[in-house]
Parts: sequence; structure tokens; C-alpha cells
Amino acid sequence: MACYFQRQASHVAPSHATLSGSGGVRSVSDSSKVLIVTVNFRQAECTLRFLHSAARLAGFNRCHLVIVDNNSGDDSAERIREAIAGFNNVELLTSQENRGYFGAAKWALDHHLSRPTNLDWVIVCNNDIIFDDTAFLNRLLAHDPRKFGVLAPAIFSRLTGFDSNPMILYRPGRMRRLRYRLLLSSYYIAWLAQWLAPFVRKGRKRLHARRSSRGQCPIYAPHGSFFTFSRRFFERGGFLDDGCFLYAEEISVAETCWRLRLPVIHDPDLKVSHNDSQTTGRMLTRSGYLLQREGLHYALGKYLESGRGA
Repeated sequence: MACYFQRQASHVAPSHATLSGSGGVRSVSDSSKVLIVTVNFRQAECTLRFLHSAARLAGFNRCHLVIVDNNSGDDSAERIREAIAGFNNVELLTSQENRGYFGAAKWALDHHLSRPTNLDWVIVCNNDIIFDDTAFLNRLLAHDPRKFGVLAPAIFSRLTGFDSNPMILYRPGRMRRLRYRLLLSSYYIAWLAQWLAPFVRKGRKRLHARRSSRGQCPIYAPHGSFFTFSRRFFERGGFLDDGCFLYAEEISVAETCWRLRLPVIHDPDLKVSHNDSQTTGRMLTRSGYLLQREGLHYALGKYLESGRGA
């Protein structure tokens, strides 16, 4: 069991990287059961809040935390390096290029999962996540990783006040895919849709609250701010698709699980908070719109409109 990750990850360690912590390069210890990877880009204060909340978790010594700095070009790396100096299970990996969300996360995983580990869970998440529940790790480790592909926690949005999961409840059919393309057909339509999104979500709050009260349930796609991958996901050949810079993660993870026949389960007993849009900004910029459109076209074209199992 200890070395199965080695079959799925790249065998090439990250190049052009600096790994920092108390005493230098860190390896996942034999006692670590959870690997957490988060990505920073010019948001050191946000990342330090994330680190502080993670360090308060009961059982934090049973996890290994990797922070990837995506070539911020400011003082982010220095501030983070100073903050983690007292931890022996936290490291900073600095990239000389901005690899995007899954690109940076996969870069970190390629370094760690190419080595034998005893990990049961791999968390990939935004740096604007806060662990409000100090028992989060204990609740996660109470789950049998053999029974899940991906776990989707309750992600309480600071904008709307309710759970952002499930991101997509059912696999999108043709009409829903057309709606996605329409919403991103022009910058102005996409801007309006993003501006209206919190109000639409608030209007659906009761529905989400009733759904959350039902306990664990299967869903199609988890919200992209927080993915919890089981070891079974990687055993079966799952991987992080870094073919797009941003915004393709939910569908790529959902389709990977769908094709591998692995369940994606929403578990409202696992709870985190999300300071929405701390990294990308609240209002949609033109560059953000282009990235969203590129991500959608990539995900739909590769997974849902390619004719492969659609």
C-alpha cells in the first residue's frame, strides 16, 4: 500500500524550484495520512490566514502541507518562508513561472507522490479557505478512502453564507452545455452572470440547506476551491489535468471520476469556509473572462463533447 502512488505520478521532480521550511526540503513522513496542497499568487496575507487555520487542526501532525508560490514576484515567498520556519510538516515550493491552479498543484504532487507514502487523502485547495472546524482532519480520517473517489465538503461561502457544494449535481446534458457556452459567449454576458451569481445562489439557499440536511449524497462535480482526493483515485489512474490554466478543474475531476466509476460524494459533516474571489477578484475582468472561456472550451471539448463516453 505504501508505494502505489508511485505508479501514477510523474517520476521527474519539479525543476526550477526552491523548497523551504524549518531545516530545508521536506518529505512526507511515514506518519502523514493527509497531504494538503495550496497555491499562492501575490496573496501572502490570505495564505498566512490559511496556514494559521490549518495549524489549529486537531491531528495537524498527521498531515503534510505544501504551499506553492506561483512566481508572485513580490514579497509573498519571503513572508511565507518566515511564517513556516517553526513547522516540520510545512514547506514552501517556489516556481519560476505561473503554472495556474492545477498546474502548480500537479507540480507539487509530482514531487511528493513519486515517492512511497502512507497517504490516504490528498487535498488540493485555494489559499482563501479557512478551517473553522478544528476537528476537520479527524472527521476526514474517520472515512475509509477505499469507498470514495473524491469527497466534497460543505464549503460555506462568505459571499452567500451557504454551502457552495455541489458545484454541479448532475452530469451536464446538451442543453446545459449550450447554456454554459452562451454565458461565456461575450464578456458583457459573462460579467453580468458573475455579478448576479451571489444573488442567484442566495435565492437557492433553502434548497441547498434541505439538501445538506440529507447527509452524504453522490454528486457530479465538487466545487473547485477544495478537492479531497482519496488514495483510490490515484490507484485507479486518476490525475490532475493541468492542460488548462484555470477554470476547467471541476469538470475534469468530475469526468475523471465518472470514467473511472469512482463516486464523488458530498459530505456536509466536513466543513470549511471560503473567502470567495480573494485570488481572482470579485468582478470579472477581461483577462479573467478569457481564462474562463478557455477553461470551459477545454473541459467541454475534451470531456463532454469529444464523443468519448459522452
